[in-house]
Amino acid sequence: MIASVKRYGLLVLLTLCLTGCKVELYSGLSEAEANQMLALLMLRDIDSEKQVIKEGNVAIKVEKSQFVDAVEALRQHGLPARRTESMNDLFPSGQLVMSPVQEQAKINYLKEQLLEKMLRGMDGVVNAQVSIAESVSHNRRETPVPSASVFVKHTPGINMQSREHEIRSLIQNGIPNLRAENISVVLQATDYRYQRALPVAAKPPAWWLDRKLWLAATLGLVISAVAAALLLRRRKKAS
Repeated sequence: MIASVKRYGLLVLLTLCLTGCKVELYSGLSEAEANQMLALLMLRDIDSEKQVIKEGNVAIKVEKSQFVDAVEALRQHGLPARRTESMNDLFPSGQLVMSPVQEQAKINYLKEQLLEKMLRGMDGVVNAQVSIAESVSHNRRETPVPSASVFVKHTPGINMQSREHEIRSLIQNGIPNLRAENISVVLQATDYRYQRALPVAAKPPAWWLDRKLWLAATLGLVISAVAAALLLRRRKKAS
């Protein structure tokens, strides 16, 4: 009898240990970005939490069984955002003198990042990439002719085609001497790579999961108390 009770008690304790097992999803995040990601995961009913490792370094943890859901939910919203380089990163103090070609390449790279950041600020844009190219001329007096390629990935529910003119105007005004005919824009809706097995409404709410955890813990305590009482009673009979 006592052995059976102990066996059931060990099973309950093992269940408690396995319940709530979280794995790290992303780390090295800022406080603002971590809060944004955490809010999105909570809206998707994904069990998640943030952990402050040190100042300026925050990690997001999710339930192991919901890891794929979490990655896909964040990917569909362009999170975590790609880090952009600053002027100080590309032109640090004390750097050796670079050639005009290298300097122009870095300036174009900064322009690309700035334009990408502005495009990602538009409603419905998940990710944006901008590439600036300039024609090569052997005559230094000739002004290079720039061209720009733009790729925008957006959420399926947004009619981004109606905003293509705004995107072209933004790119043209952000790059000097750029002509409208030298701008190419590709708009693509985000595809859903992973379909959840159950809709959000069909999943049990968080309070029910907490209640189940408390019930399991209470059951474990009751079984332990019963086992202790039976053991004490057996010792009294033996004495």
